[in-house]
Amino acid sequence: MKCKVGDKVRFLNDVGGGKVTRIDKNTVYVLSNDGFETPVMLSEVIVVNPASEPKYSGSRSYTQDDSTIKGKETIEPEQESEPEIEDLANILFLEDDDKDETGEMVGLHLAFVAVDQQKTTESDQQLYLVNDSPYRVFYALSKWNESTVSPINAGFLYPDSKELVKSYKRESLNTDITFNIQCIFFKNIDFTPQQPEFYDLRINPTKFFRAGSFADNDFFNEKAIIYSLVDSKKEQLLNTLTDKNIEEVIKQKDTVAKPIVKLQEPEVEEIDLHIHELVENSSKLSGGEIIEIQLARFKVALEGGLKSKARKMVFIHGVGNGKLKHEIRKELDNKYSNLKYQDASFKEYGYGATMVFLRNVKR
Repeated sequence: MKCKVGDKVRFLNDVGGGKVTRIDKNTVYVLSNDGFETPVMLSEVIVVNPASEPKYSGSRSYTQDDSTIKGKETIEPEQESEPEIEDLANILFLEDDDKDETGEMVGLHLAFVAVDQQKTTESDQQLYLVNDSPYRVFYALSKWNESTVSPINAGFLYPDSKELVKSYKRESLNTDITFNIQCIFFKNIDFTPQQPEFYDLRINPTKFFRAGSFADNDFFNEKAIIYSLVDSKKEQLLNTLTDKNIEEVIKQKDTVAKPIVKLQEPEVEEIDLHIHELVENSSKLSGGEIIEIQLARFKVALEGGLKSKARKMVFIHGVGNGKLKHEIRKELDNKYSNLKYQDASFKEYGYGATMVFLRNVKR
């Protein structure tokens, strides 16, 4: 599809897009919603809304109330027209010159990228959906609320592309979230059909308190937390490990003299006191019952640590309203006055953990 001034385009190799303001030979200048004009190679954009007529936008974010309140005036959002069949064909199936690549490997990933890469554990987070495959993807991303889900974003991903689906404030990630992802894979050429995916993913909030959770990856220049939803490459690799391969590896290990190694006790033992780590379903528990369960786990773990050779114990209690942290330190002051304690490393755990020193303690 040829590109002209006024067309709305998407970037093929990056996130975002905008309106074409001018064209200079093989370079198009794209004006984003932020007001910045970006020069891009003509081959790296795809027209999604030609200037001559409205087209299907491809994706939409959902909120509980799309209306915008300004003073006493309610501004209703613009009504989106239903896409025509021809419009859908333009956005989903390109001209013959732009055929999808062959291949049957499917890869779909969810990624959290810190806005401030220097302070990843304190930063707001951007949530991306990454399509690492030659397939196109229809997707719907939602969040579980007990027995129902709230829609977050639904849309369309081109092959080997990524899309920013939501931004999160840091404080909104202090509790666990369970996402639901549904998607369909297809191409604009003859292809091997893939099973539609229905996937639930629980996000453990403790990951955002650890700088080590953010790692180098193949999809971003920045460090990110990557969750693989579908990954044919990994499955194919695992399938190559046949029983015969495993037996050969075992035989090779058995022929090597094994040195006697004295196992060392871990210097630091971590205990996660978040209620979802202690019970399967906490929805029917009162606040008092939850604190009681968490304190019981704390006492049992501490007594076990004193009998082991661990030098330190880190109790991850989270930030919350501070009640659990207060009760833990009250218990330490009253019944374990010979133990020293302090806030655990902020870089590793944020503000939500207490470190207790056990070394050289006599009971």
